[in-house]
Amino acid sequence: MTGRQAAALLIRSLQRAPRSFALSVFGIAVGISVLGFFLALSLGMQKRVLSRIFPSDRIEVVQQKASVDQGGLGALGALGALLGGPQQLGNDVIAKLRSHPDVEAVYPRLKVAFPVRGWGGERIVGKPIYTDLPIDGIDPQAVSEVTVPWAFKDYVSDKNPFCTSDQNCQSGWFCSWDINKCEPPVPVIISPTLLEFYNGSFARMYGLPRLSGFLVGQLRGMTATAELGKSFISRRESGKPRQRKLVLVGVSDRAQPFGLTVPLPYVQRWNAEYAGERAASEYSSLTVQVRPGRSVTRIVELVRKLGYSIEDNGAEQAGLAVLLMTALFVLVSLSTLVVAALNIAHTFFRAIAERRHELGVMRAVGASQADILLLVLGEAGCVGLCGGLVGLLLARLAGLGIDYLSRTALPDFPFKPSSYFWFAPELLLALLLFSVTICLLGALLPARAAARQSPAEALTAK
Repeated sequence: MTGRQAAALLIRSLQRAPRSFALSVFGIAVGISVLGFFLALSLGMQKRVLSRIFPSDRIEVVQQKASVDQGGLGALGALGALLGGPQQLGNDVIAKLRSHPDVEAVYPRLKVAFPVRGWGGERIVGKPIYTDLPIDGIDPQAVSEVTVPWAFKDYVSDKNPFCTSDQNCQSGWFCSWDINKCEPPVPVIISPTLLEFYNGSFARMYGLPRLSGFLVGQLRGMTATAELGKSFISRRESGKPRQRKLVLVGVSDRAQPFGLTVPLPYVQRWNAEYAGERAASEYSSLTVQVRPGRSVTRIVELVRKLGYSIEDNGAEQAGLAVLLMTALFVLVSLSTLVVAALNIAHTFFRAIAERRHELGVMRAVGASQADILLLVLGEAGCVGLCGGLVGLLLARLAGLGIDYLSRTALPDFPFKPSSYFWFAPELLLALLLFSVTICLLGALLPARAAARQSPAEALTAK
């Protein structure tokens, strides 16, 4: 039997029972649509939401929690060491982590250990905002974002010119009156999380403009004033107050989620002056960058072996919740597909019984067992192909409907995605092949039974 003859015979066979064909296609389409919908939703949540909030290629190493404050000074610090408490995060730990083959880089972080207050923001709200400033510092090498014309680096130098006022300094620099030195403002980066919080809650609440795209670029270069050692919230003061200018140079996921991040040397100097040398030499945490394609698990094992822990930012719980919900709905979808496959097997057994005489005639005029087997499996493959295409179309339409309702009916919230789904080409192809495979497996036994019957038996059967 030639390929053209087989195709013509296949089309005529499908046209003989359009109702059975349509019902089989419907059963497969329902299962594939549900399976495709939830798999695309799971991938979308991971790629479009979770990956933006919790980067999967890095971990944050922190000290282990202890029931006694072992990170304090003096007697408490000594007591922590005697009790075998967690060691402080220092350069020796960085060296051990950097030697691991799965680690690409390690960047130390340090939080400001004293009160800082600040004011600014006129370019956003039209008047100054007064607030206490949560600030931390990170190794400048960790920030790869372009911040031209500024650089995310330490600008303080003994070679900075003498000044008594801002007019003595070059354009864009300010006079630090307490040391009579011209200095550029301290470069600051903020996190996308902070922008999302502003756009999703703060801007909507107070009728302020949303910051995204072009507007964020326009805000680069916005300056603010920070006063070290003083607070608007409490009366606690540390040392002699000093004022420093800050300049926003960019947005980076390396910045702390809620606060300002500056180059590490600034915080080290400030902590040494206002909180002591120990606060300047012991890091708050270490950001470990994992090599592409390498295992995070082995790095976590090393961290715990060294006596430290991984900061719990909710990524594991969020990912597990998405995984469990996806597994539940995938199980429901697979159950639907199993029922559809059994229905296909039943349908083909019944069709073969009804066409027994016809198949016998085909065998009598020269059709081989392989021809009959391929004919029946070809019909099942057509059911799987059509059912898969219809199911994927239904899943895509449902996804578009959910996205439309989200845009029109839901208010803006942090990290609200433009789409909750990820219909990747490889996912669509895999689901289509899976649909065809399910149908072929369901029709395999009926096809073998049809191919094995002899022409004499089929022609004499009543």
